[in-house]
Amino acid sequence: MNQKAPSLRDAEARFSGKYAATVKQTLWIAYKPYLKTALGCLFMGLWGRFILLANANVIGFWVDSFCQEGVDSHCRGTPQIFQGFGSKEYLILLGTMSALGFVSVLAFRIIFSRLSAQAISQIYDETTFRISRQPMSFFDSTPAGRIITRFSSDYGNVFRLFGGPLAELICIVFDLVSMIVLITFASPIYLPVVFLIAGMDYVIYRMNREKLRQSRRNLSASRSPSIAHFAETAQGANTIRSFIKQRPFARRFQVLDQDYLTHKINTVRDILTFSFQINCMTACFLLVTGLLAWWLLIHGQLSIGSIGVAFGFIALSGNTVQMFFEWITQFEEAIVGVERLDQYIRKPLEIGAKLPSKAQFQTGHSQYSETEEKKRSEENIPTAKASEVSFENVWFQYRSDLPPILKGLTFKIHAGERFGIVGRTGSGKSSLIQALFSLYPLTEGKIQIDGADPSNMDLKTFRHQISFIAQDPTLFSGTLRDNLDVESHRAEQDIFAALQRVGLKDWASFEGLRKSVEEKGRNLSLGERQLICMARCLLQNSPIVVMDEATSSVDPHSEEILVRATDEFFTGKTQIIIAHRLSTLRNCDRILWLHNGTVQMLGSPAEVLPVFQKTSLSQTPRPESL
Repeated sequence: MNQKAPSLRDAEARFSGKYAATVKQTLWIAYKPYLKTALGCLFMGLWGRFILLANANVIGFWVDSFCQEGVDSHCRGTPQIFQGFGSKEYLILLGTMSALGFVSVLAFRIIFSRLSAQAISQIYDETTFRISRQPMSFFDSTPAGRIITRFSSDYGNVFRLFGGPLAELICIVFDLVSMIVLITFASPIYLPVVFLIAGMDYVIYRMNREKLRQSRRNLSASRSPSIAHFAETAQGANTIRSFIKQRPFARRFQVLDQDYLTHKINTVRDILTFSFQINCMTACFLLVTGLLAWWLLIHGQLSIGSIGVAFGFIALSGNTVQMFFEWITQFEEAIVGVERLDQYIRKPLEIGAKLPSKAQFQTGHSQYSETEEKKRSEENIPTAKASEVSFENVWFQYRSDLPPILKGLTFKIHAGERFGIVGRTGSGKSSLIQALFSLYPLTEGKIQIDGADPSNMDLKTFRHQISFIAQDPTLFSGTLRDNLDVESHRAEQDIFAALQRVGLKDWASFEGLRKSVEEKGRNLSLGERQLICMARCLLQNSPIVVMDEATSSVDPHSEEILVRATDEFFTGKTQIIIAHRLSTLRNCDRILWLHNGTVQMLGSPAEVLPVFQKTSLSQTPRPESL
């Protein structure tokens, strides 16, 4: 028996176990361009931390210099390098070492943090390259809020911890290395204590590591559903209020938000538990170390200066080791973010899509060379006046678990033909257009433009052969010019000429092409938005023009211009027109009647429209008598 598939809306990628090898590979690729500079910074940082901590050893020798060797059993001889040093010389040496160490560490932090920010920004760019080339099925099954979470919360964690905090973590490592060396100089007898502290901290870290990783992963996974739900609620606020559905949406948000808060509390609890265990263990070791120091001192095994230096480093190393493992657990939160971005980086791209030449991550995806990109930009300027479109046994479905929408379509649209498409709601008209644009892979068959399809033509070049005017006009946030000149290669006079043809030149003359257009054209009327899309089609000058219910929601004046476009503006081009108003289709050369995804009838308007109209009227449900 088939099990019910999980809800695509609720499913969120969850990770468990070890981090994937691709996460390390992604970080390596991101940092590789800065490797030489980073190595130089690391050396500078290590040197700076070493000479800062070495001040303690110098102070120890300074203290021992006040003892009278042979009189005080707790004294040690002064090294040859410090022979003849008085207090003044020691102060000058300590001041010089402190200044050099401070400058070196400061330079390391600044430079390395900048390098990390640039490397992590590259991960963001590479994720963007690939998300923008994902198949439409990805966007169908992934709420916008979930994608936004990857680019905001997850990326924010990565950027926040890979900048200054990563430099801090590396400085802690420098401190541990330096303290081991300096304790060896002061009193090697304490080295086993240092390694024992580090070993016990590591044991506690390993005991808590999987729990901390999983709690952070659960926290990241639980964040996006509430954001996605909130985004959907905000976008559909008018509908929700109209149908008085505020309570169900509020309850849903409370459930999702409570789930996130529960994971947040669990994560904080696990972190505090880990820190408490580390603190208890460190306190016990400091007590044992103090007793050991007292015993060695009274037995004449250590001098006053060396025991001060060694015990100071032991206390500092205990805190440093504790900080190291606490930082590691926080740093893993950033690794979770990289893991989630890496998932998007590794996803398969849309069939026929390629990454730009400036993409740096070699992830097995197809990628343009600089030569190919230059050639493609030239191909994007159509030269053909009209193109032939052929459908050969086209089967189309949105997902493998859904029934097919188009079933074995076979027909040809001649170059320069005005081709109408009719059909009842659900017959497959819009799906046919999406298949034409190759927005979804075909289940079977092929769609060709002048004998070429995305399998033997660049996908963007293939799509550039088609201009599109939809029922709901598509405009983007930016200027009027941004929305008209999509390829940024049209002269200003050409743009105004297109605006004049659709009756918008006077409208646009006040602010010019710098006129602001809000997202989805919210600051424009529906007619203005539709006419801007018409002007954009004129500028694209594509050999194929698709109009999908373009006149269904506009005012009579705008409708007149749009209808005239089919007779005048796009004369000679291949026109594919979908319309509910059958009068719009009477001047077409041929009409395709779609019924349940199959060709019901194909012929002239005089042959198809009367039969379609009669059938539609007979199938229209009649209201029951009262």
